Amino acid sequence: SGQSESKFAFRAGLSLLSGPTIQCSKPMKTLPSSGRLTLATSVLTLAAALFLNGCACPFSKSSASSNTMKIEQKVFGKLADGTEVKIYTLTNTKGVTAKVTEYGGILTELWVPDRNGKSGNVVCGFDNLDQYVKGHPFFGATTGRVANRIAKGKFTLDGKEYTLAVNNGPNHLHGGLKGFDKRVWKSRALPATGNEVAVEFTYVSADGEEGYPG
Repeated sequence: SGQSESKFAFRAGLSLLSGPTIQCSKPMKTLPSSGRLTLATSVLTLAAALFLNGCACPFSKSSASSNTMKIEQKVFGKLADGTEVKIYTLTNTKGVTAKVTEYGGILTELWVPDRNGKSGNVVCGFDNLDQYVKGHPFFGATTGRVANRIAKGKFTLDGKEYTLAVNNGPNHLHGGLKGFDKRVWKSRALPATGNEVAVEFTYVSADGEEGYPG
């Protein structure tokens, strides 16, 4: 059976005067399955996944710019099975700070300065892993395999009908009962450059996961 690998890199750089560059480094790959290519059903666009799921939730603190780009890593918490989950803090020289965790590829905080230089958090989230595990309205999450709804939890591909979990009224929403937002992604800090720090997140979605092929 096949599987689909999803990969994105969260970057905090200087290519935008207002703060970080946030982009998807690679689309979901397609891998062979039973002699044919399986179809990757979505392409992750981190900017959309993070900003469209984050609501305006400002909270002021004094802004502090740094002369260096930096990335820090620590343990965010543990799941019930003992799995340790990391969180990364990326900071650029424009006073922008982003926190991203392996759990769900979630952007937990994004601090940016306003026109007066006062910094505020512009996304909603929690400061501990337990709150995310208990459930939330997809704050800052990377959703998948498909973001949004699939009517009646069914779709047809190459003449074959696939049945998915129905978790939003009569419909399938954001990848199902345990979509990408509830998975622990693998992560690694990428080599820093003079104007950028980045962390890469990777998740392999197995053939048949949540009812999806490939």
